[in-house]
Amino acid sequence: MADEDISEEVYFEPFNSPTLPPFIPTPSASKKPADDFSTLPLGAHTLFYLAIIAPHTDTYKIHGPATSFSHLLPRLEDVVSNSPRAIDKLEAIRNIEDVWGDKEKNLEFAERGFGTFVVEGQRGIYTVLKILREENRRVREELPAPVYVVSAHGPLVNEVGYVATTRLVGAFVGQRDAKGAAVRAMDEMVQGRKVSKRSEYWGKESKGGGMLMAMGAARRWEVRIAYEDQVHKRAKEEAEREGESVGWRI
Repeated sequence: MADEDISEEVYFEPFNSPTLPPFIPTPSASKKPADDFSTLPLGAHTLFYLAIIAPHTDTYKIHGPATSFSHLLPRLEDVVSNSPRAIDKLEAIRNIEDVWGDKEKNLEFAERGFGTFVVEGQRGIYTVLKILREENRRVREELPAPVYVVSAHGPLVNEVGYVATTRLVGAFVGQRDAKGAAVRAMDEMVQGRKVSKRSEYWGKESKGGGMLMAMGAARRWEVRIAYEDQVHKRAKEEAEREGESVGWRI
């Protein structure tokens, strides 16, 4: 997701509500998942996202949206390239045997991707790749123009818990719709929780992204709104793969 220049700050009056039992997420609370290469049929307006999840660093990054799974392959291949076992596994699902035992392209993989792909590292370290999907006609018709991607995170304890709590809210064409979805996502997360402060941070540019935050006793919730320009982003990534330096603001 694109880094945003976040500056302006708006505070809301604190409010109190009944306190629920605390949930304290930790990196170790995330169990290693199994590979899942099954997929559901595509809808008429499917959008694809690639989630790159690293439990050992408690990071959860979402790339997308894209109108085709193939647009996410370069980023996916970059992660897989660090693991010989993952390289072999990716090759095995990209190509399948036909009835005569010959290799042929796995069309289902090419069109739909997968559910979960575990990239094995060294000393027990691993990265999880997930293909997330949503049906969104308006955004699909707008791409590859810039769109807003909203994600929710929390509760975080001591800035830990992204892997365990991150979820994709969705993509939006306009900032107003993205803000509305972000506020609703935050309201859902803090409902029934004791929150001492809520705040918003927005970039200097009128169409930029931002972040909503809520603070409680030793806990924090975030909703991030990233402004994604897919045309410049893909061109930048392609240039970087070819060893060129690009100075665009993404």
